[in-house]
Amino acid sequence: MVLHYPSVRNSNWELLCKAARARGIRLTTWEPHRLQVHCMDGEISGCYDGKPVRPAIILHRTVAAFQGIVIPALKLWASEETIILNEPDAAYRSRDKLLTYLALHRAQVPIVHTIAFVEPSEEAMQPLTGHWGVILKPAHGIRGEGIRAFGSTGELLAAWEDNLEQQPPLSLAREHYVVQPLVGGGGRDLRAFVVNGACVALIQRQAAPGEIRANLTLGATPTRLSLDHPAASTAVAALEACRLDYGGVDLIEDDDGTVRVLEVDAWAGFAGISAVTGEDVAGAILQLAMTRRGGTAA
Repeated sequence: MVLHYPSVRNSNWELLCKAARARGIRLTTWEPHRLQVHCMDGEISGCYDGKPVRPAIILHRTVAAFQGIVIPALKLWASEETIILNEPDAAYRSRDKLLTYLALHRAQVPIVHTIAFVEPSEEAMQPLTGHWGVILKPAHGIRGEGIRAFGSTGELLAAWEDNLEQQPPLSLAREHYVVQPLVGGGGRDLRAFVVNGACVALIQRQAAPGEIRANLTLGATPTRLSLDHPAASTAVAALEACRLDYGGVDLIEDDDGTVRVLEVDAWAGFAGISAVTGEDVAGAILQLAMTRRGGTAA
């Protein structure tokens, strides 16, 4: 069972369906907003459209907006021996860049110098003062959304004062941000996809002219890299640090040649990297699910 919306980044779903047909696996779609958890004296059950269910295997994607119901439901099914790839708490933590960096730091995986904050100040930005170029990212941004580059921390502070970001009242949840030096001037990074402790696909992405974000969806030019590249082992270490079964890792190589992790995403798309490398990433994910289930699927 795949917990997702098939219409969201449909190309990934199509690859999963193709890989499933090749392996004789039947995939079923569940939409996250149709989940319920029924709590009664002596009984708690996970339900879909009001009916108690207990799937054999669950892959979850496009569920970020439904944390309150998805995490309890998946944990309940896991306690009933459903195979859940990517433990839900770990998956949601990976969407937060700050929590990701903390996990990577504990595991001694190289990261870029990062300052996290709700609102910036001159004092807070002091460690990055003097860098030519800094990049600002919302902690929960995806696919390059909300990323801005500045020539200096001073430019960032001036833009913020000009209402770069409109924050909600203090009574509501507020986004936090990270700022990092713009390594190599921006516009080039590496994307890896890791499944079951192995890097199965690796590419370099060069941003379109005038763009600092190297996302394929924004017109970046990809190049396939050998899995012997040092980024492959760094990506594997990053997934292990974040306690994920599979996911995408964005990395960057600094001026000294050290590969550092920028982001980890449990719900990263794999259609783009599959097209560039020719690797069957969807098949690797399904094979992991089959292996966890002992060779059967439902």
